[in-house]
Order: sequence, then structure tokens, then C-alpha cells
Amino acid sequence: MTNPFVDKAKEEMGTIERLLKGLPIIRGYVNKELRRDADFRLRQILTDELNAEKGRLYAIQQKLLSGGGLRYLEDVDKVIQKLQTLADRVRTASYGYAGLFNAVRIREEQLDALHRFDVALANRTYEIREGIDALGKAIESKEGISAAIDALDTKLTEFGRLFDQRHRAVEDPDFLTKESAPAVSEEWMQAADQYGTKEK
Repeated sequence: MTNPFVDKAKEEMGTIERLLKGLPIIRGYVNKELRRDADFRLRQILTDELNAEKGRLYAIQQKLLSGGGLRYLEDVDKVIQKLQTLADRVRTASYGYAGLFNAVRIREEQLDALHRFDVALANRTYEIREGIDALGKAIESKEGISAAIDALDTKLTEFGRLFDQRHRAVEDPDFLTKESAPAVSEEWMQAADQYGTKEK
């Protein structure tokens, strides 16, 4: 029996593979000296993806201009600014990090929780991409544009909240428990393992 997620993943292999392969492997957090590099790599891949999606939103703005959708331009511009703010926060967030990077020992459950945060953020980034796809389709059909903009805005807010939680966890490793980690579908966890982001 085919797995719908796997089928979709094959269709979007470039995006999903790039996201998941960019995530730090668990070993990167075990070694104290590598933790900042592992975190930097995670933030870089997320920032690159968010900036790429911002570029796609600019293209959507141009479609609105040429297609008579001037009344939606301000709303789309607000979403672009929100996306830019998120990308900037992700890129610079390590400044001031302490706990996780200074702690000598990190428990297995903390590493598992951090991995779940990383996979969840990759998942949210992919959902943002899907939201932009949906907005593009709405503009082409000239139906449901406001709803698509609102849905995308909600996805950006959810990404921001999740990144805030991860930031808190990195500052205070005691917050990192399996119970505090975000729920991630088994499909995404399996895909992350498949692409080699988590070492056994």
C-alpha cells in the first residue's frame, strides 16, 4: 500500500530533501564544540528557504499588479514583511544563546526533543511553501484570494511561535523534554530518518 506522504514527497523531492538533509544530525548536538555549528546550519537552511519563499511572494505581487488585484497588494505586502521579519529572526537568533551550548552533558531525551523541534520547523517551512502555492492558485482563478492570504499569514504566525519555543529550549535545556517537544507526524519523522538527519 502506498503512503500518501511518501508519494507527495517524491513529487516535491527537491524541497523536502533540501530541508531535511539540512537539519543537524543528533551527533552535532552531542559534541559540545559542534553545537553552535549545528545550530547555525539549521538556521541557515531555514533562512534560505524563507528567503526563497519571499521571492515567490514578490512574483505573486507582480501577478496581482498585472491582473487587476490592486486591492490585495497591501495584504500581500504585509505577509512579505512578516516573512522577512521571520527570516531575520531565524538568522540572528543564536546571539545570546546559553544553556544548550554551555552545558557539558545533554540527555538523550533532550536531544530527541531538539530533533523534533528541528523537524517541526522544517515541516512548518514546507507548509509555508504550500500556503504560497495556494495563494498563487487563488490569484490565477481569482477566487478565495483573501482566504488564501489569511491562511498564509496564520502559517507564518505558527512558524514564529514554534521558533520562539525552540529559542527558549536552547536557552534553557531543562525545557527540552519529550513532553515539551512539538508533535510531529510519524511521516515527517520517518522522512527525516530516511534522509539521514538523525543518527541511531
